Amino acid sequence: MLLTLDELEKSQDVTYLALKDDFFVFPEGEHSSERFGLRLKAQQRIDDIVMFHRYVTTVYESNKVQYEPVYKKFNEHYAHMFDEISEEKKHLARMSFPNFNWKEEQEQVRAISNESLIINLWATIEQFTNRTAKLVNPEGNSSHHWNVVKQSLSNFGIDVTAISSYSSINELRVVNNKIKHLYYVDEQLSQFESFNGCQGQSLNSINFELQRYISSSYHFLIALINLVGESIYYPE
Repeated sequence: MLLTLDELEKSQDVTYLALKDDFFVFPEGEHSSERFGLRLKAQQRIDDIVMFHRYVTTVYESNKVQYEPVYKKFNEHYAHMFDEISEEKKHLARMSFPNFNWKEEQEQVRAISNESLIINLWATIEQFTNRTAKLVNPEGNSSHHWNVVKQSLSNFGIDVTAISSYSSINELRVVNNKIKHLYYVDEQLSQFESFNGCQGQSLNSINFELQRYISSSYHFLIALINLVGESIYYPE
């Protein structure tokens, strides 16, 4: 089960522990109320994305209990022929064999849920990074070009690449783009450690490190909001 920030604090998940201290830093001084409000909204938005994924996963697990024994008998009847079907031919098998289609339909629901979580996390990063930049430069324009957003913050002395979760956020950005535009692991994506040796694979065959992306999204936005003004550390 994927965890929200409050659940991460209680579980002491490894993806949380690596970033732990920064979660106890809070806005202080000028505009602290606005910044704290933005922090809460960002956290709650990510919480909601995680809960949406949890609802879909619950339905998937329930359906799996129903289809798995039926599919097992069906596959045995055909001498496990469906274990060997390539990605390129699955669409034909789905058209011809309803039981195989039922199983694949459920697996695709899970894959789409995972992809949706990634896309929504990245959308949240973009939205709240732009909103944070507006606090620094109210006259500035929002942008969907990440390099433009980074540069606009850099112009005011804020280096987002120095945030300790940035490498995971940058990976999230690239995965988001590949889901929407290519749907396979290309050379660029294969450069990230979690995709080493996966070049050419369809993205629906990849086990994404979703909890790391979630924990890093919480951390990145909280750290960024703290960076744009005074902050204070409240130990646990």
